[in-house]
Amino acid sequence: MANIVGYIDCVYLPVLNQEETIKWYQEKLGFDWNGHCFELGYGPDIMLVNVNNKEDVKLTYNTDHWEGEDFEMYILTYKSPNIEETYETLKERGVKVSDIKMYDGNRKCFRFYDLNGHRFDVWSGWL
Repeated sequence: MANIVGYIDCVYLPVLNQEETIKWYQEKLGFDWNGHCFELGYGPDIMLVNVNNKEDVKLTYNTDHWEGEDFEMYILTYKSPNIEETYETLKERGVKVSDIKMYDGNRKCFRFYDLNGHRFDVWSGWL
């Protein structure tokens, strides 16, 4: 069967304060805001949507089927061409990051949190 929907064009990220979030992503991740969304150059754009309640700012869920019992699973993964540099830059910019971990001897990953508490993954690609 042929794909009838195409590709993922944009992701809607729930946030508590759009202006603060724009500034955070610009300063911490170097993203460009075009007045409507963050265009990353390839892959989906990131749209920001203000929510009414803090409970609605959640992009994670718990699973026992990834990295052990009650693992906090993320929805978005970024791919970095130089994961060590990305990691050090985020740390220097005050972003909460986990340690870099090697998985199955063929990829490196770490996680970070944005100002809204969203947990994201960064991976190296296959080594």
